[in-house]
Amino acid sequence: MLGFEREVVASLVSTADPETRSAVLAYVDGSLRVMPEYLRAGVAAESLLLGTWVRLRGKLGAPDRPLVEQLDAWEGSRIGPVRQYVRLLRSLALFAECEGAPAIGR
Repeated sequence: MLGFEREVVASLVSTADPETRSAVLAYVDGSLRVMPEYLRAGVAAESLLLGTWVRLRGKLGAPDRPLVEQLDAWEGSRIGPVRQYVRLLRSLALFAECEGAPAIGR
């Protein structure tokens, strides 16, 4: 899992329990690893682009915005791939957190 993806998933997990948070991160990591390469390449490209955008805004002096707020804004974006990126990671994190999904792809 890329660094920005890890930040996104960590911000989407609602529990403070470190064991659960770790399990969710492991599940999402495993899910991303077993994706077909062409899908994973698209998700990774978006992660790099959106992560760069967030960091660039901070360096340019834009008002600091919590990542959760940024994700909510992207989820309502008119740009389909941006909207779907957030939905993908949110759904994986939510499934893992609520269902206690086992780690996969190891």
